[in-house]
Amino acid sequence: MKTTSETGGGNVPQGSAGGALHVAFGVDSGYFRGMGAAIVSLLQHNAQQRFIFHVFAFAVSEDSRNRLDRLAQRYDLDIRTHLLDAHMLDAFRAFPCFAQHQLGTFIRLLIPNLLHGISDRVLYLDADLLCFGSIAALHAIELDGAIAAAVHDEVSTTAKTQIAALGLAKPEYFNAGVMLINVPEWIRADVQTRALTVLSTQQLLFADQDALNVALNGRVVYIGDEWNTRYHLVDYTSRGESELVVPPQVVFMHFTGPVKPWQDWCLHDARKVFLQVQDRSSWSDMPLDPPRTAREFKLYSKSLMKHGRWKEGICMHLRYLRKRSASKKR
Repeated sequence: MKTTSETGGGNVPQGSAGGALHVAFGVDSGYFRGMGAAIVSLLQHNAQQRFIFHVFAFAVSEDSRNRLDRLAQRYDLDIRTHLLDAHMLDAFRAFPCFAQHQLGTFIRLLIPNLLHGISDRVLYLDADLLCFGSIAALHAIELDGAIAAAVHDEVSTTAKTQIAALGLAKPEYFNAGVMLINVPEWIRADVQTRALTVLSTQQLLFADQDALNVALNGRVVYIGDEWNTRYHLVDYTSRGESELVVPPQVVFMHFTGPVKPWQDWCLHDARKVFLQVQDRSSWSDMPLDPPRTAREFKLYSKSLMKHGRWKEGICMHLRYLRKRSASKKR
C-alpha cells in the first residue's frame, strides 16, 4: 500500500511501475465519494490489473485524505494525491471568460502535463461513473500518433450542435468523461495551452469538454460506446422510471447530468447499485446527499410526483419555491 501527496506545478515523483495502468481523476469536494466508488468498481472487475491512481484537486480536506489513505490500505493500492496550485493558471486570468469557470473546470486540462515523465499513457476518468467490466481491451489499444482515444458524444444532439458551434474542421465530437491519453503526443501538440486558451477566451456550452474537442480535433481514435455509456439519470427520474439496465457489453456507465446516484433524492436503481459499491469503500459511513439547491428540490419534486408520491412531491415543490424566492432576494 502506498499513498503520496504532491503539489501540482512542481515535479511529480518519478517511478512508473511496469505493467501498471495509470488512472487519473480530477475532483472537487463534491466528487471524492463518487471517485472512491469508481475506484472500487474498477478493482472489482479487474482483479488481475495493477493500477496507479492519481487524484488531482485544488483542495483536499483532511477527511478526504484520511478516506483515501484507508482505501489504499484496504486494497493495497498506490494512490497519489496531487494538490494543485491555483497560480498555475495565472497566465489565463486576464482573459474574458476565465472568471466564468470554477477552478475544478480546469483540472482535466492540466493532468497530462503533470504526469509527463511518469507514464506515456494515462486513463482519465470522470468521478461520476462505475465500471461493470474488464478494461483489458482498452488498456491494449494502440494510440500510435493519436493524442487520445475517446467515445463519440450523442450524435443527434450534443455532437450535432457542438461541431457546428465550435467550427470543427473534422466533423466529430467526443465525450471527455473517459479518455485514454497519449501523454507525449499531448505535450508535443501543446494541448494544455491550446485548450486553456480556448476555455478562457470563448463562450462555451460544455466548457473544458468543448475546449478539448477544439484542441484535439482530428487527433482522436474513436472507440465503442461501451467504454463511456452515458446514462442521464434526470431523463429517467423525470419520467418516473427507476429500473437500471446495464447491457452486458458496457464497461463504464457514466452518470451524466444533475442527478447523481449518491443523492438520497435519486429515485432510481442506480442509487442502490452505487450504495453496494460505496459500502466496499472508505466512504461506506457517509450518508447520501440531500437536495440543497432550488433546482434539486424542483427535480426531486417532479420525480416524486412521477412516482405517484403526490403529498411528498407537493411538499418538495413548496420547498423549491421557498428556495427560489430566497435566492432571488440575495
